[in-house]
Amino acid sequence: MMRHHVLVLIVAVGGASLALPAFTGTGAHAQGVAPPGHRQPKADDVPRDSSKPARRSPEDIALERALNNICRGCSPVIPVRNVPRYSIDRSCPALSGEADDRCRKDEETARQRLNEQWATFTEKARSDCVQTNEIGGRPSYVQLGICLKTTQLAPTLPDAR
Repeated sequence: MMRHHVLVLIVAVGGASLALPAFTGTGAHAQGVAPPGHRQPKADDVPRDSSKPARRSPEDIALERALNNICRGCSPVIPVRNVPRYSIDRSCPALSGEADDRCRKDEETARQRLNEQWATFTEKARSDCVQTNEIGGRPSYVQLGICLKTTQLAPTLPDAR
């Protein structure tokens, strides 16, 4: 049996006493094992050197981009030369037969209309709307068209004063 050196410190406060063990560096605790109920830290738990750029996962990059898009005026202008390609299966979740057909037809019609009108939208409007439309992971041609039309109409509306 291993012999542990324990120093008992007795503190008398208001009639109560507390005994605390003092570890001397021998036994399991000196070998890098955490006390019962605790976890020994690993290298990943320690912050990295801030002078080295940390690798970011694609999910972190996408999240940062989406969060930056919440403020439309502060999102970077990303050139979008053509109408993006979206999966209609993702845009139209599995619905009943007629509703699913209608959704798919609306998406196809919106895609064709966007292809015809794409050059009429400003580069900034295309960038902002494409980025905003992709937040949430289910982009839609219908929503993209609404956003782009809004950017064209908004400047023509009278001030709401």
